[in-house]
Amino acid sequence: MVFIKKESKKYSLIIVGIFLILISSSLIVFKYYSNKKQNQINTEMINDFFINQTNYPTKEIAVENQKNDQTKDYSYIAILEIPAISLKRGLVSPDSYYNNVDYNIQILNHSSMPDVVNGNLILASHNGRSNVSFFKNLYKLKKNDKVYVYYNGFKYEYTINTNYDIPKDGKIEINRDYETSTITLITCKNNTNDTQIVYIGYLTNKEKY
Repeated sequence: MVFIKKESKKYSLIIVGIFLILISSSLIVFKYYSNKKQNQINTEMINDFFINQTNYPTKEIAVENQKNDQTKDYSYIAILEIPAISLKRGLVSPDSYYNNVDYNIQILNHSSMPDVVNGNLILASHNGRSNVSFFKNLYKLKKNDKVYVYYNGFKYEYTINTNYDIPKDGKIEINRDYETSTITLITCKNNTNDTQIVYIGYLTNKEKY
């Protein structure tokens, strides 16, 4: 009888192990196809962006993101491209419900679009392993790497100038040259819970596309 109980326990553990392996495998497969689908949708929307250009106001915008003014529009108004980290992702309107790090790369409050002279386009995204961690490889950026923003018929080229750490306390101090058009990229710093990293780039070229 003791032998039977031991064998029964052994087989139960084997069954549980197999079950856990199947669950883990299913989650991995689901994540893979979910990310693949998301990338496919992003690619299609980028293609739509370049095919169907829309004219947007050229004045500076102060992004408030008030809930009662938000829309469900998910079409792209600009494209962010960072070749050094193989990132090409669309940006939605600042007043869109989806202009949020939980859905996309977010245009932060008090940003201005690239066509504003000496303005600052401030972008933030998650770092990590989730399917919305679009800045997960931002740490690979180096000085003089290029960042491109396609907006309103023009391709804006920014060159990374510097980066620095800031506390993750709800406040973001941006140290930049206010006499130069700027792009600011922000994400959490690797292996920390209380620190963010900020990348500053300056406009070095502008051309029609």
